[in-house]
Amino acid sequence: MSFIAMLLAGVFCGFVDSCLGMGYGVTATSVLIIFGVPPAVASASIHTSEAVVDLASGIAHWRNGNVDLHISKTLLIPGIIASVLGAYVITGLELSTAKPLVRIALIILGLI
Repeated sequence: MSFIAMLLAGVFCGFVDSCLGMGYGVTATSVLIIFGVPPAVASASIHTSEAVVDLASGIAHWRNGNVDLHISKTLLIPGIIASVLGAYVITGLELSTAKPLVRIALIILGLI
């Protein structure tokens, strides 16, 4: 896949995310898989790009005074524990078991 195709896909997915306020990960993963990128590589790429963008966004909000540090500190430890526990559990499951669970979770999140 060419750099231009990846760039255009990123711009498109960023546009969707900007318009809706969400959807970058789902859209970008779908586009990368359509372009033939293996799902594991697509997922790693999306999570890496989201981490960079989220960090920049967090810093911008913090600098503009939009962050309540008390709430952030309250959510930090439970959020880390839940993330690590979720990743540990899902990697320990057989693929045939994990796929339907992930699909159900994504459908619920999409409905919300």
